Amino acid sequence: MKSKTLAACLLVAAGLSTASFVVQAGDTPQETVQPSNINARDLKEGDRAPDMLMRKESAVSDWKKRGLKAPGDDNQWARVGDKFVLLKTTNGTILEITPVKK
Repeated sequence: MKSKTLAACLLVAAGLSTASFVVQAGDTPQETVQPSNINARDLKEGDRAPDMLMRKESAVSDWKKRGLKAPGDDNQWARVGDKFVLLKTTNGTILEITPVKK
């Protein structure tokens, strides 16, 4: 009788310990961030560009090779989908939108 009780206690203890691992695994914070989608159709000249387009990492450095005019002081080209957007980096104003030449 004692062996049946001991076996039942071990099974219950094992079940509870694995349940706590499952609960702990579900409580971990999400470490990935989903990229945001920028819809170029919603942007037009004179609008304020999203902040991510004003970052240096978003700048198109080979603008001449792509047939774009030289960006002026405090301006940069950024690509959004099938369009290039010329924007003022100081305030984010979109100065020009040009389709990508294929």
